[in-house]
Amino acid sequence: MKKFKFLLPLFAFVFIFQACSSDDNAPVENNNDAVVGTWSLAELNINPPQDINGDENTTSNILTELPCATGTLIINNDGTWGSTVANIEITTITGGLYDIRCSGTSNTSSGVWQFQNSQLSLFLNTTLILYNLSGNKLTNTTNEALPGFMSEVYEKQ
Repeated sequence: MKKFKFLLPLFAFVFIFQACSSDDNAPVENNNDAVVGTWSLAELNINPPQDINGDENTTSNILTELPCATGTLIINNDGTWGSTVANIEITTITGGLYDIRCSGTSNTSSGVWQFQNSQLSLFLNTTLILYNLSGNKLTNTTNEALPGFMSEVYEKQ
């Protein structure tokens, strides 16, 4: 009888634990076709907005004022990815102003990926980069102020 006194709380705990973990049965979206393909950099957003080309119009999306800022992300069906992105140099001037220009070089990266529940995970060695898929756009949001980037958006080609 003492054995059952010990096991009864254990069974109650297991029952309660299983009853509370209903999230485990939620549907998982793994439509890899949604992300496989070529993606082009459509937005590279900064904060605060800047007048990069000197036309007296400030912008948050530097691609509208810096045509040399380009990028391509390729998601392969075999679980690998590759990207080529123009290197951007950002130098603090003064009073919240920055000199932003293309360096004339680009950065190439590659790794493996996973896609689940509208979230694309790119693995670059030990670094994880997350993108959210919405329609034909992949968005990585870092919310960094200059000299960092707020977000980058790729559109499927």
